[in-house]
Amino acid sequence: MKVAVALSGGVDSATAAFLLKKEGHEVVGITLKLYDDESYIKQAEKIAEFLGIEWHCFDYSLEFKKGVIDYFFNTYLNGKTPNPCVVCNRYVKFNYLLEVADKLNCDKLATGHYARISRKLLNKPLIAKSPSEKDQSYFLCFLNESQIKKLMFPLGELNSKETTRQIAEKINLSLAQKKDSFDVCFVRGNYRDLLKNRLKEKEGYFILSGKKIKKHEGIFSYTVGQRKGLRIAYKEALYVKSIHPKTGNIYLSTKKELYKRTVRASVENLLYAPSEKFKAKAKLRSKMDKAFCTITLDKKSFLMEFDHPVFAPTPGQVACVYLEDVVILAGFIEEAFD
Repeated sequence: MKVAVALSGGVDSATAAFLLKKEGHEVVGITLKLYDDESYIKQAEKIAEFLGIEWHCFDYSLEFKKGVIDYFFNTYLNGKTPNPCVVCNRYVKFNYLLEVADKLNCDKLATGHYARISRKLLNKPLIAKSPSEKDQSYFLCFLNESQIKKLMFPLGELNSKETTRQIAEKINLSLAQKKDSFDVCFVRGNYRDLLKNRLKEKEGYFILSGKKIKKHEGIFSYTVGQRKGLRIAYKEALYVKSIHPKTGNIYLSTKKELYKRTVRASVENLLYAPSEKFKAKAKLRSKMDKAFCTITLDKKSFLMEFDHPVFAPTPGQVACVYLEDVVILAGFIEEAFD
């Protein structure tokens, strides 16, 4: 089978390409140029040469700017917190990787993500949780069925990132111990500095119990649930409760007030639903453990009523719903209430 592998310049995608070649597939490496930093492109080319595979690079930087960077800035302008990785995967990265793979007459597209493809629900190909501690199914929750059915995740069954590094070391891959990056990929340095440089900062006040406390550093410097950097002396720890972009004011509260039982999100990707109301698990951020909840589904939105209150549901962030470790529904968080 002819398989296109998205080479990002990292150890995961390189190892995925190696495993596919080892299985006897005809492997073609492809890399998308999405932003100014080209170091990852040079690294991807070196990996392809090391593995002895064909390699192509395509420029989709304009599409990335329109689909991801503009979304990133506009979300902050609206006082919300964006999730550029989830949006990029659906509307830019996988969209154009699949387009390129098709042009190269490849049967499948593979990436180095830690996720699986499951057919346990109505035999539909759906994203499922990986056994690895680096499970990335959350970041793929916006992918639709037509995209998923063309994908392969060679690392999906591995138990840990360390297993990947061990495979890379055995084949003498130079970047086997390369550290993972957790930064916003298109930003060099602190992304909040970029926001302040690109956008006109909205000034305002910290508000606590209806009273102005002091001026803050601008709404782009804060997100719901944030504690660090407030620099306010109070009898107990304070957190950002809500951000109001029109006035520029940021409302504060104690931690207890940030726990919410019910969260509403938009329906951005509905893949499967056993009924209009059902029990499931959901994640409201990438590092959150899945929590039991009852889903009530409408045409444009869905409610998550959690068995136990969850901390700081953040408008703009992504809610991902799982059934038996399979991603079935996802959308942007709109509001939360008790």
